[in-house]
Amino acid sequence: MNLEMNNYDGQYLSSDVRFYKVEDLIEMTGWSEKTVLKLFADPEFPSADFGRTKVVEAHALIEYFSRKRTKKQETHWTKGDLKDELRKRLY
Repeated sequence: MNLEMNNYDGQYLSSDVRFYKVEDLIEMTGWSEKTVLKLFADPEFPSADFGRTKVVEAHALIEYFSRKRTKKQETHWTKGDLKDELRKRLY
C-alpha cells in the first residue's frame, strides 16, 4: 500500500483507490440502511455498480460531502395555489 500523499489544488490525494460499499457507509455514519440506500439512489451521489454491489470511491465521497446541498423544491405550486388547483380538479 502506497501511503504517499500528493497535493493537487490544495487537496491531498492518496495514490490508493478505495471503494466503500453500502455496509461501510452504514458503519461509518451510523445511518440506517434505508437512508444510505436513498443516498446511493440520488443522481448527484457519485456511486457506481460493481456487479450487484453499489460502491463509491473514497475521494468522490469526500468531495460529495464537502459541498452543501439543499433540498430541491419538488413543485412550483405554493400552498394556496395547490389547494385551489385540487379544488378545481375535484369539483
